Amino acid sequence: MSGNWWKPEFGGGTTDTQAPTTPANLTATTASSSQINLSWTASTDNVGVSGYRVFRGGVQVGTPTGTTFNDTGLTASTAYSYTVKAIDAAGNLSAISNTATATTSAIATGSNLALGKTAVASSVEGTGFEASKATDGNSSTRWGSVEGSNNQWIYVDLGATKSINRVKLNWEAAYGKGYKIQISSNATTWTDAFTTTTGNGAIDDITFTAQSGRYVRMLGTLRGTAYGYSLFDFEVYGS
Repeated sequence: MSGNWWKPEFGGGTTDTQAPTTPANLTATTASSSQINLSWTASTDNVGVSGYRVFRGGVQVGTPTGTTFNDTGLTASTAYSYTVKAIDAAGNLSAISNTATATTSAIATGSNLALGKTAVASSVEGTGFEASKATDGNSSTRWGSVEGSNNQWIYVDLGATKSINRVKLNWEAAYGKGYKIQISSNATTWTDAFTTTTGNGAIDDITFTAQSGRYVRMLGTLRGTAYGYSLFDFEVYGS
């Protein structure tokens, strides 16, 4: 065949080297003593943005596909700085975003208001894993929910209305990757005090703006394992 037969529209196109636009308006917001939430304006690209790379202090800590990221497992009363880059399907990285900083809150002190109080759960794994095991002050006993179900919960009745600003969860191996901490005055209508989708188990020491209520609930939305949710301790602090 003679002549120049190659045309881009017939599949002979060149490699994409155009980087996405730079993520803009990165903000960092303190969520608790161990979590900072990030958000930014979406990037654009000629072949589409496939995701983002989140950096904490220059070290990559997340690869979300959307324009938000919750950074968990942080140290209380500590300042953190973040930047974000966009990436497209060809692997091209954008320029780095603006830097956003936030400081995790301090861990509140005081006595555990949930100690020895009545606890109620949506389900129980079996005998010996009742809801009361999470509020008995014994870290070798535990509440366990039925296995294989995401939407499970446990709440504690504090016995009177309190001002609540901290919840501490001591997870067994079956932890919540996604969950909410909720407050209620009647155990029927609940208000979200804290939400995460990036939990990693172990101990979650969570602080938030004080809310009044008698009942405090952990509502599981996404299991971290194939099992259920399991807590050695469910502690509540406030005044």
